[in-house]
Amino acid sequence: MLPIFVDDLEIRGIVWEIIPSDGNHSTTNTVKNNTKNRRTLDLFAGVGGIRMGFEKAGFTTVFANDFEKQCKDTYDLNFKNSKLVVEDITKIEAEDLPEFDYLLGGFPCQAFSIAGYRKGFEDERGRGNLFFDIARIIKARKPEGFLLENVKNLKTHDGGNTFKVIKETLEALGYYIKYKVLNTMEYGNIPQNRERIYIVGFKDKKIIEKFEFPEPIPLTVKITDMLDDKVDEKYYYNGKPLYERIKDDVNEIGQVYQWRRQYVRKNKKGVCPTLTANMGMGGHNVPIIYDGKGVRKLTPRECFRLQGFKDDYKLPANLPDSRLYKQAGNSVSVPVIERIATQMARAL
Repeated sequence: MLPIFVDDLEIRGIVWEIIPSDGNHSTTNTVKNNTKNRRTLDLFAGVGGIRMGFEKAGFTTVFANDFEKQCKDTYDLNFKNSKLVVEDITKIEAEDLPEFDYLLGGFPCQAFSIAGYRKGFEDERGRGNLFFDIARIIKARKPEGFLLENVKNLKTHDGGNTFKVIKETLEALGYYIKYKVLNTMEYGNIPQNRERIYIVGFKDKKIIEKFEFPEPIPLTVKITDMLDDKVDEKYYYNGKPLYERIKDDVNEIGQVYQWRRQYVRKNKKGVCPTLTANMGMGGHNVPIIYDGKGVRKLTPRECFRLQGFKDDYKLPANLPDSRLYKQAGNSVSVPVIERIATQMARAL
């Protein structure tokens, strides 16, 4: 039997407030009323990004799980209740889970991403097949609905066959679904070019008919708004071998550059490229900036900001930067999740 943590909810992390006010306070009250006592299961929880978005919209987390032990340090530091249960999801029995109404899961995306070489269901580490554990739990527990998140390439992987299997599996379980690719810089007011596919499902056909994904909003937050004034020298390339290769190309404040192993590429959109799990370990998508003092990479805290985590979200001092970079890159854009969760609540 797995340990279950069910207590009163306390929100420790607060995300960027990005939902534009329409002046209709009754709508906000309706959302809160609709989510009262709506319990969520947080699978592949990582550091709690999806949880934060749903709790902001009024949902309550009753269980959280991830396979990565290091995630527990970060997760438990920021959430008082429903601590992270570190367990292989393939070994979790559906009947051991607490009562819940909505299943949430940003299931592993490396098997379907360009950075992960898009092996899909054939991924030798089994990351692509973990979707079927989600389906197994949904089949056994029959929640009211769910939200699933993955890379946009999931939709086109294997000529569309992978997504076809996922869609047909969910529909065969008795759910009506809607899905859409949303970019963080267009739907979260965060200057990161991050496209993800979001799959929303409900058992009730009337609810899915009322549900609509959020509309795009203006991007008013700039890269410079996300940067620290003072940064430890270890993040600067000044004096390091790479510096001589990039110093002439990385020279504009307010721009983010990508180190592409052999050359530097300026991001033409003036936003941060997609944060990835391997960026802290010499990956090809390392974000680089010139801050007026020198050329440096983004810090872990800045990367968390670019996912919508505010500074009261705690980063464990005992974890190395490489692990924090991975956690930020594997996480979700919290403001986008919050807006989707709010739309789900409005449809109830």
